[in-house]
Amino acid sequence: MITLNHVQKQFGGRVLFKDCSLQIGARDRIGLIGPNGSGKTTLFRMILGEESIDSGEILIAKGVKMGHLPQEVISFRGDTVLGEVLKSVPTILSLQDKMRILEEELSSIDNPKTQEKLAKEYGKLQERYTLLGGYGLEAEAKQILNGLGFRERDFNRLTDELSGGWLMRIALSKILLQSPDLLLLDEPTNHLDLESLVWLENFLAGYPGAIVIVSHDRVFLNHLIDRIAEIEGEKIDLYYGDYDRYLTEKESRREILEATYKTQQKKIEQTERFIERFRAKNTKSSQVQSRIKMLEKIERIELPKERREIHFEFPSPTRSGHRVIEVKNLHKSYGETVVYRGIDLALFRGDKVALVGPNGAGKSTLLKILAGVLDYDKGDVLPGKDITRAYFAQHQFDLLRPDNTVYEELLSIATDESQTQLRTLLGAFLFSGDDIEKKVSVLSGGEKSRLVLAKMLLKPANLLLLDEPTSHLDIASRNVLEMALKQFQGTICLITHDRHLINQIASKVIEVDQGIPNVYIGNYDDYLYKKQSTPSEKEVGTIRASTPECGFSAGRRELPQPVKKRPSSRVKEERRKRAQEMDQFRKRFSGLEKQFLEAEKSLQEVTQKLDLLNQKLSDPNLYLNPRETFETVEAHKQAREQVSQLTQLWEFLALEMEEMERMNVMSGGED
Repeated sequence: MITLNHVQKQFGGRVLFKDCSLQIGARDRIGLIGPNGSGKTTLFRMILGEESIDSGEILIAKGVKMGHLPQEVISFRGDTVLGEVLKSVPTILSLQDKMRILEEELSSIDNPKTQEKLAKEYGKLQERYTLLGGYGLEAEAKQILNGLGFRERDFNRLTDELSGGWLMRIALSKILLQSPDLLLLDEPTNHLDLESLVWLENFLAGYPGAIVIVSHDRVFLNHLIDRIAEIEGEKIDLYYGDYDRYLTEKESRREILEATYKTQQKKIEQTERFIERFRAKNTKSSQVQSRIKMLEKIERIELPKERREIHFEFPSPTRSGHRVIEVKNLHKSYGETVVYRGIDLALFRGDKVALVGPNGAGKSTLLKILAGVLDYDKGDVLPGKDITRAYFAQHQFDLLRPDNTVYEELLSIATDESQTQLRTLLGAFLFSGDDIEKKVSVLSGGEKSRLVLAKMLLKPANLLLLDEPTSHLDIASRNVLEMALKQFQGTICLITHDRHLINQIASKVIEVDQGIPNVYIGNYDDYLYKKQSTPSEKEVGTIRASTPECGFSAGRRELPQPVKKRPSSRVKEERRKRAQEMDQFRKRFSGLEKQFLEAEKSLQEVTQKLDLLNQKLSDPNLYLNPRETFETVEAHKQAREQVSQLTQLWEFLALEMEEMERMNVMSGGED
């Protein structure tokens, strides 16, 4: 469908692409990756014809329609949300207008012959309108808008009222409604909440055309793509499989390249020594000349440049009290819209909590209240002993002073830090050399994110409150942030649509649903499992939500209920019921214990299998047989996934058994 042949492109003295080729087929799912500034957006612009190429060619099959979602916010004015989305299909709208005009004419004309002529013309328009899907167009547009977070009441709102993030959702809706042959999506998840992201993921999984996606969300890529195109070192390298397979294959290629490079360097050194040794001897002149020519012809292997990555960890904060922050009987409304009505919750030292829920549920509101940057209507927010808070939010970009340089921005909050310390900190966030003299006004979104994180790091806190900290960060930078949050010794509460990050760091997930925060122990996968669990298991989750020992308590504020004294005549009946409950408890506990032992056994077996495969992958002779290499890598990937799944199952079952025993003791059961 689209072919790039030996394409070259540079800006000034900087080469982005050198002799690059790539093919995009009719059903391909390609993830386009590379560090910020490597040329991903430029590649899209070249395919679209918006950017010229220096040499090579880009061939596009006749009639191919492309839809492009850029990173930059698009402005829409003068129409409603639904009206703006429907404008993306002008052919159908034109037919609608023509049909409406004919309907008006037919209703005002009495001449039978003229009516017959207009009716035939109307019939032709109606037939084409039907073939193009005109009658289902509005319903499809509403379905897409709903999926991306809009509600029925939003359809008639003017686009002029909406923020940049919502305008980007409208732009995405327009492209999806058009259903082009090729979707070029540049960071489509940046402005989505988790619920909308999952909907988009499912929508794209069934999309009939080709897709090329620039994304730093590795879970999103894993679920959608079948190839990775990586821009690195002025080249486009292709890897087959999802993102996890790419990581494995890239590491394998790197090891092979390094081994081949060392072999070549050794041969070159030997040849150069021979030339130097025998250059002056006439008897060896022919051999010397032969080796000189050989060196000139040899195609030198070059190792890729080491990629600069941010390196940092949060300073060890002052130890806080056990109860970090507590909310009592909290009420919060925006005008007539009630967000929270009398909720109680508490964070405890060491909690790493992810807030999830649909857009508008109140996640950011709750985070701002915890951070102390938003007022509330009623209730109490009680910080614990020795608490210091650090708050990261996208709106903080607006608090950066555009006229400051990067260094001046950090210096503005410094106290007794030396110039060397400040420069070292900026260097950890990839601001080095002349970069620290850049004006804030010219920084990219990723650079601004890094600068805000650097400012947070300068002032250590023991409670981090983070609202979408990974936005605009590439995957390498996200990985470093992930490691820093893992190692952080304080308490974390964050909002993110990066499911990989939640899985790696969260010990609890709080789902904000219709103003009620519901607690799920574990990471994102555990949360999904709980959501799909049986009613009895959900009930256990609800009990946990109101139990301080779980580390985070939440729920509506309830008045204590008076305990009624049971009549003595019902004691026997109560004992009988208790006996039945104990019997049910033993049966359920026994079933869980059986599952636990089976999971433990399976985990041991798969772990042993993974160890053997690791040994096999470390053998250089394996890579001499491509077929065996592929099969081993696939088996390794499957084993690794099994270990991950079984580990999560083992941990979940252990927690369930522990919780059942605790609840049984609390309710007066056996020890």
